[in-house]
Amino acid sequence: MTTTPSAAASGSTYVLGHADAEVQRLLLQGRLYDRYTEHALRVAGLRPGMRVLDIGSGPGDVSFVAARLVGTAGSVLGVDAAPQMVELARARAAEQGLSTVHFIHSAIDSIELDEPVDAIIGRLILMHLPDPAAALRRLSSFVRPGGVIAFSENDIAAAYTVPDLPLFGQVIGGIVRAFEAMGLSGRFGTTLHAIFADAGLGTPRLTLGAPVGTADDADILAYAAEVWRLVSPIEQQGGFAIDEVADIDNFVPRFREQALAADALITMPPIITAWVRK
Repeated sequence: MTTTPSAAASGSTYVLGHADAEVQRLLLQGRLYDRYTEHALRVAGLRPGMRVLDIGSGPGDVSFVAARLVGTAGSVLGVDAAPQMVELARARAAEQGLSTVHFIHSAIDSIELDEPVDAIIGRLILMHLPDPAAALRRLSSFVRPGGVIAFSENDIAAAYTVPDLPLFGQVIGGIVRAFEAMGLSGRFGTTLHAIFADAGLGTPRLTLGAPVGTADDADILAYAAEVWRLVSPIEQQGGFAIDEVADIDNFVPRFREQALAADALITMPPIITAWVRK
């Protein structure tokens, strides 16, 4: 399958950037969430031999998950509007020997396929689009009858600890406010069913998965810190920064200290996947 590439990033309002720190955050995000994405896509119906289109593929993690599910008889095409992300994804695919996965640079609203695909998927991409329902409606036209349409988004506000750690709650609340200040919804995943309906796809099936760990889980602590680092300039500008962790490098040791003292269970933002059969 091929698309018409575009040098423009039109059709997306991605505001989180693609600096090295953001790339590292995305790679860490993949390590935390790929297993839940794989489960959701398996339940949604990805099977060996399928041809899959991954929208907003970034550094390639979701495409790699799909490639494992469709096997060597299938294929995956990842599409991203950022050239540097496409280059990174291609390099990672080569390192992993994934010859059935390919990546191209294209704006979402410029995608054109020479033939239908068996599935269209995406993770944490619809929230960045100016009209996600319209985009989903257009993308669904690329899927053959009986094919799968599956998209995943998160619910940041649903992260929590047991017992409650006030610092964690403050940070999660600050992240949600920062997303809102950037014009994004921190609870976008909870709207997926309505977006699918608005796109004319009916009521989707839904599943949810969330990384859960303790103070000894380095990836969970690091991911919380990196998201906090990402939005901290917005919080400073908005006047709702948290003085206790103004020094972001102090966040992980302070949070770990509190989590250890409380023997806390940490649940990160769940990722919600919605899917339909066309």
